[in-house]
Amino acid sequence: MRGNTDRRRGALGAVIAATGTALVVVLFIGSLLWVMLEEGPVPAAVGIMIVYGLFGAAVVIGVFAAMFQRLREIRKGEEENARKY
Repeated sequence: MRGNTDRRRGALGAVIAATGTALVVVLFIGSLLWVMLEEGPVPAAVGIMIVYGLFGAAVVIGVFAAMFQRLREIRKGEEENARKY
């Protein structure tokens, strides 16, 4: 059986991975939006900027939703149950 410290390590890994992924997405989308804004607010680009922002927000929300699901699985010990089979 795994100890309690292994569960914390698994939870910490999930949090680090989700935070790192969200940070990369935010930096990528932010840099795209920054470049578009440097050129000046072009009316056609505003729609593209909104779409990029929505896609970035959807990815970040999805990553954190998956992280919370993984943390629930770790707390319940489902990982240990799967090792039996």
